[in-house]
Amino acid sequence: MRTPRHIALIGCGFTGTSAFFQLVDGYPVKEITIFETSGVFGPGYPYQEDECCDYLINNTTDTMCLAPTNRRAFLDWLKQHPEQAPGFDEKGHLPRSVYGAFLKDVFASTLTVAAIKGIAVRLVAHEATSMREDGDGHVHIGWSGGDIVADMAILTTGRCPDVSAAVGEAAGGRVIQNHIMSDALDDVALDASVHVLGASLSAYDVVNRLFSPSTGCRFEPSDNGDLKFIPGANNRRVVLCSRSGRLKAVISRAPMAITRKHFTIDALRKAARTKPLTLDDVAGMISRDAKDNGVDLDWPAILDPYADCRSGDDVNKRAGALLEAAIIAATTPNKPESGKPGAGNFLVDFTHHALMDIWDGFAENLLSAEAEKRYRAKVETAALCYAAACPASTAQKLLALHRAGRLRVIRGVGDVRPEDKNGFTIHHAHGAEPAHVLVNTTGGVDRMVASSAQPTLIKTLVATGLLGPYTRAGAIANGAAVDMENYKITGAKNIYLANMLLWGPGFFTSSAYLMAGVVERLLKVAFEKFSNTNGQQE
Repeated sequence: MRTPRHIALIGCGFTGTSAFFQLVDGYPVKEITIFETSGVFGPGYPYQEDECCDYLINNTTDTMCLAPTNRRAFLDWLKQHPEQAPGFDEKGHLPRSVYGAFLKDVFASTLTVAAIKGIAVRLVAHEATSMREDGDGHVHIGWSGGDIVADMAILTTGRCPDVSAAVGEAAGGRVIQNHIMSDALDDVALDASVHVLGASLSAYDVVNRLFSPSTGCRFEPSDNGDLKFIPGANNRRVVLCSRSGRLKAVISRAPMAITRKHFTIDALRKAARTKPLTLDDVAGMISRDAKDNGVDLDWPAILDPYADCRSGDDVNKRAGALLEAAIIAATTPNKPESGKPGAGNFLVDFTHHALMDIWDGFAENLLSAEAEKRYRAKVETAALCYAAACPASTAQKLLALHRAGRLRVIRGVGDVRPEDKNGFTIHHAHGAEPAHVLVNTTGGVDRMVASSAQPTLIKTLVATGLLGPYTRAGAIANGAAVDMENYKITGAKNIYLANMLLWGPGFFTSSAYLMAGVVERLLKVAFEKFSNTNGQQE
């Protein structure tokens, strides 16, 4: 079998750009065809260049990468392009649009390198709508303007379709269903009370935008270093409304020097050879590593920080205390010599340190089927508070707003009911309250491969049997059926997957570093397969 000479990439946001760069940089390809429906190659959905500048990159500037071998690539690029972010803080968080400019530049530079190397690159600004394999394993890909035949295809489409709990319209009320690439938030009255459905990073983006300097308010440092909210003309109030009430942990400015010997992929594999792992087994491993790092973990408080709250006021006060503690943990230098258990931002730093081991643990089904089901239903939301933490600057603004009485948190949100003439009523764990302006950030992404919301290409792959759902113990779950050793979809010979449909058999896939790592592994294994078949690369 010949080494693949013609590779097709389906989608060209971050993951597609990473794959394009890694292919051109290190593999003996002769032709690459890249499909991108939007016609804009590089930035993708999260990093569009004309997106609101109040929407920040969640990871610090000095950790943003394109390939796992260099986590400082974005930082080095910024030093060469000072016009993009004058006087930036290496440990800070720049607008996502600036990273989009980086990706667009990387794409253009990689096109140039491809030309120098004699690699033919074809850009198709259309949606790929069909894909099939012939008997020799060649991949036939069609779109409205024609079709191509490639040796190998990688689905780098990135984001799955949005899925959102739609809120009906109501007289006397307003619903903003989508704030991405929209100016709807700019039209909200400066004296409005805004209820944000959800408490995710997207909800934090909304708060940042509602209290942007362009609205007349500002945040000034106090004598103790905390931010103080100065309202100016902005008299808005915001309520974060969610089921759990959980707030995000905060990215560390100076991560702890984590050591791990109990929670490692080798230790997980060894334990799983005796019996499939339970969540208690995993928690025990993490706790032992925490103790080795001078930290005592309080799992009940981590899993339910509002357990003893008896009223809405209790919840809101606790939310402020949790936010303050998270900021202190993320911004205070860790001093192990202090001898104080709990020093540092352990779970955030541990999760980032162990990210690929967590990924491999899920990929290899080391958790029992019952434990994985319980994790997805009961624990994942809490875990993602640490795996997808927020910028310190955002958390500091939230705390300033909370202290000023401009931000409130409610939990246990259930029904949001349109009223006849008076907007909406939000029912939650401690009562109900009226709302007139709703911003819906509850939408996740649809990771069920058989969903009617999936794009035409996914529907075609499902219909022809090339793509199926991820299953555990006979139960269909989110994500696609993939050979997690090589990221090949299970019904195909030469079609690979590197998008959010891996979030099911794998772990959280919105991390740029993680997806760059997936691409790196995928390409290495795919090309080794051809090399091993031939004995040598042709």
